[in-house]
Amino acid sequence: MKPEFYDKSKRANVYNTIYIYKIISLVLLVIFTVILAVLFHKDKAKYKEFSQADTPAFFVVVAACLVLFVISIILDFYILRRTASIGRRLNKLAFIDKLTGLPNRYSCDLLINSFSAPERLQNAGFFLMQIANLSSINSENGHDNGNWLISEFCTILEDVSADYGYAGRNGGNEFIVLIENCDSTAADMFLLDLTKRIHGYNEMNVGSPLEVAYARALNCDEHKDKISDLVSQGYRKLRESPQVLS
Repeated sequence: MKPEFYDKSKRANVYNTIYIYKIISLVLLVIFTVILAVLFHKDKAKYKEFSQADTPAFFVVVAACLVLFVISIILDFYILRRTASIGRRLNKLAFIDKLTGLPNRYSCDLLINSFSAPERLQNAGFFLMQIANLSSINSENGHDNGNWLISEFCTILEDVSADYGYAGRNGGNEFIVLIENCDSTAADMFLLDLTKRIHGYNEMNVGSPLEVAYARALNCDEHKDKISDLVSQGYRKLRESPQVLS
């Protein structure tokens, strides 16, 4: 697991702890402020019943404290909103790939493990993909163009896979898709839709063309007892006999 995940996750936990602490302290502050306001009102009313003198300094100080408490409560609400927003963002960053917006390597591990249950594993479909021409683009046109192509492909992959299953970037030039209840027909339909989108992208000539190598491992054919074995089968197929979409 990547060190940056631990860092972001740790910071997210810190912000969540601060958020809980601020809620508790804010609730207590509101309660104490209400009690103080009630007592102040009662004591001031009683004082006025028996005296026509000017309001003592004590009541002025208490009134000032009440004003400060109200201001503090308003500021606490603002801090709570900011803390919650930062915590949510850090939690998101811990699971999302920064370049593509897809689930990152850690999220892919969680996704793969979620298919360990027999009812999901039985008809699981695993697809492993790589941009076949990424190395040449990085060498000839620079890594910025390579990153742009990765981002463009992931946009297409996320859009197409949304109707079928789950997609993620498993680090570097590796992209996975997992589909539940995936037979050969569902797999062919997914690949056909993906091929159409890649072909359409290449026809627009907006940048370097996309050439995607892939392998698929369908457990309805492989009959693996572990999701890790199905994933390993996908890697073996990509290494030994990759197919190409373009």
